[in-house]
Amino acid sequence: MKPGIGSKLWLFTAAYFILVFVNIHLALLAIICFTLPVYFLLRDQKKSWCQSYCPRASFLMKVPRSKNQPLRPIPAWLISEKTRQWVVRYFAMNLFFATMSTLMVVVGRMAPMLIPRFLILFPVNVNLPQLISLDLPLWLTHLSFRFLSMMMTSTLVGVALAILYRNRTWCAICPVATLSDQYLEQSSSESP
Repeated sequence: MKPGIGSKLWLFTAAYFILVFVNIHLALLAIICFTLPVYFLLRDQKKSWCQSYCPRASFLMKVPRSKNQPLRPIPAWLISEKTRQWVVRYFAMNLFFATMSTLMVVVGRMAPMLIPRFLILFPVNVNLPQLISLDLPLWLTHLSFRFLSMMMTSTLVGVALAILYRNRTWCAICPVATLSDQYLEQSSSESP
């Protein structure tokens, strides 16, 4: 992470989780985190997002570590290609479930899930106070909770890895980094 603006980007991650208490529909801002990496990758043909602009990477650098705690080596299995691909599949599955369940809510075949979930499976039964109430369709509220769930899960896993190993251990298995690596590898093999 470059010094300067990169060191302040953690504020966006913190703001995201604060804004969901203002109104849950602000969780849809996660779309920015899904699309900006693609924009920077296509524009720069390098991992600019990961190296300079990722708010989560900046946030993970702020996770406090005990000065007495030695850095543990990151297990090879954790950052292996197999694990990286599993994480990509997991997040693809998450997006698929979010999309399909939202469509089911739209057509009335499923009740909206109005709580976040950790790792898709585990409901987090918290009542998020809302400072501003908006009368928006329930399918949009459902989708907002699904995006919050994805952002919450990846952030909590990232923080756990930062505490256990190194601050940016999550970056080694982040789906954005993995897909960016694959794109760049494919682009370099196709160029003359």
